[in-house]
Amino acid sequence: MSNTPSNPTSSKNSVVPRIDSVTQIASTKWLALQTIDYTDETGTSRKWDVATRTTKSSSDKADAVVIVPLLRKSGSANLETLLVTQYRPPLGRSTIEFPAGLIDKDESPENAALRELREETGYIGEKCKIIPQVSREVCMSPGLTDESVHCVLVEVDLDNPYNVGTPTPDLDDGEYVTVTRVNLKEGLKKVLDDGEGMPIMGLYLFAMGLDIGMSL
Repeated sequence: MSNTPSNPTSSKNSVVPRIDSVTQIASTKWLALQTIDYTDETGTSRKWDVATRTTKSSSDKADAVVIVPLLRKSGSANLETLLVTQYRPPLGRSTIEFPAGLIDKDESPENAALRELREETGYIGEKCKIIPQVSREVCMSPGLTDESVHCVLVEVDLDNPYNVGTPTPDLDDGEYVTVTRVNLKEGLKKVLDDGEGMPIMGLYLFAMGLDIGMSL
């Protein structure tokens, strides 16, 4: 990682707020700590510490995808999704999340979503009959990190022979994931409230929005 700003701007530029420089403080295999020197709206010089992924190839490209699977079977009104539960060392406990993962170099968000869905859950998403819907780039925790993601809506055809029964995930070494199928019409928020794992914020907001939408 260089000391060049992610969004290079001349220090003589009068436009504020602006980033003046980015200095790397420390780095491990996957993460780096940087200090940003920036000028705020009043013209005051300030500093901000930020965590960034060492795998980030460009400030114009999202780091990862978050997948919202929609499971349907012909002739059935049921609409299900997939949740993954896994132990997260930074929290010291398990979390409940949508499937997610990093975007590989030169990989599109659509292909990353289909790959990660298959690897984490074993399910095969549709890419021909119904193309995955990709959101704009969205931030995760902007006070702490520059990480950004695409949310990808993926249809899963339960009539596909590969999706019958309990598909087998293809997990990385050291990755332990429990996959749960949840009926979206029977109270996703209650499932999260009653579960032992801590829900990730995006999933919980999705569940709250679903509840609100169904009550209107």
